[in-house]
Amino acid sequence: MERTYIRDLKEGKCLIKGYVETIRDKKIMFLVIRDVTGAVQVTVEKDKCPEVYETAKKLTPHSFLSVEGECVYSTYVRNGGKEIYPTKIEIMSVADVLPIAPDSGIDLRMDYRWIDLRDEKKTFLFKVQTAFEKYAVEFFNKNGFIEIHTPKITALSSEGGSEVFELKNYFGQKAYLTQSPQLYKQMSMMAGFDKTFEIGEYFRANPSFTSRHDTEFTGIDVEISFIESHHDVMDLEEALLGYVMQGVHDEYNEQFKAYFGHDINTLGQKIPRIPLLEAYEILKREKNYEVPRVLKGDLDPEGEKLLCEYVKEAYGSDFVFVIDFPAKARAFYSMKKEEEPELTKTYDLLFKGIEITSGAQREHRYEQLRSNIAENGIDPETMREYLDFFRFGAPTHGGFGLGITRTLVKLFDLPSVKDVTFIFRGPNRLKP
Repeated sequence: MERTYIRDLKEGKCLIKGYVETIRDKKIMFLVIRDVTGAVQVTVEKDKCPEVYETAKKLTPHSFLSVEGECVYSTYVRNGGKEIYPTKIEIMSVADVLPIAPDSGIDLRMDYRWIDLRDEKKTFLFKVQTAFEKYAVEFFNKNGFIEIHTPKITALSSEGGSEVFELKNYFGQKAYLTQSPQLYKQMSMMAGFDKTFEIGEYFRANPSFTSRHDTEFTGIDVEISFIESHHDVMDLEEALLGYVMQGVHDEYNEQFKAYFGHDINTLGQKIPRIPLLEAYEILKREKNYEVPRVLKGDLDPEGEKLLCEYVKEAYGSDFVFVIDFPAKARAFYSMKKEEEPELTKTYDLLFKGIEITSGAQREHRYEQLRSNIAENGIDPETMREYLDFFRFGAPTHGGFGLGITRTLVKLFDLPSVKDVTFIFRGPNRLKP
């Protein structure tokens, strides 16, 4: 008999497969069986099916099994008003007593992440992530983008050597895990691809233990050619997010609202664009907050949070572009503004208090790029391979990197990126 997913059960003979969520055994045994689509009650009557009952007696919570039987509609039964009277139960495995409970601490739950994820609400998070990426790819395909897969092992450091994982004793020279596809997606512009995207894994050897940091993460990276300024890049990201969030809303808003008590965020309006220096003034005037002097040139976490509060109050938006960062605070490949060379054509996108995107117009002129590298204290000779990308013709171009986990953790209003990461990696987390 062909398997039926619980969501698709109809009256009549059926075969389901899943795991035991709960067991109640009195004169009649009631099992709640769950698969990835939902849960159903299986009613085992000892007097009518003694062999099936004896098999069911061996089950423990979270044991995996298959059940053949008759599905009937019952008005008194939860889980969609359906129940199954089994004619055969086949046990795939009997589970030991679980080492975690729903109220266990997050670190213990991360130790047993595969068990922690046996929860319909947590499964839902990854269904939304799947939809998020699906609609992103759909947007790119509709708008003529080419998908690329950049190397995750490289001799080049996209940030000039900071916070990289170094690989030793293999290539006979220094090699790193890629922090970002930045340098290679720029190469795709020099290849004439015009518009490219990638959804991939990246690695940052940062020592941070905050709720927003991880050492391995998934990002959506985008690069486009023939732009006039970083505003063209922001226009693109705004269109992408509008398309993705609307698609996720249309597909999952009903379930989302049942789990989280509010609607899925959609853009619904233009995202405000606020220069960084103006953001400092707003924070001081509206929130009585001044970014620490040591961080001038950027926003600290408290500044990001308070600025987003202000934008929500003033504009009704959960998103804000912070633009025009100082050159000293941005990467060497950022293009400086002609009229204010101390500033760059760069931006961050904040969502509900945290940065989810960094973007910019890139410097495409060989000599200026070489000068930028030197100004950042990097020997241009160590970046010769990268500089060669620009020696043989380069269009104006720019792009951004969008952190999926940071976006989702704020979409769901959850405490940590650990909650929306299948298997989390951080400074003290290398298992499972």
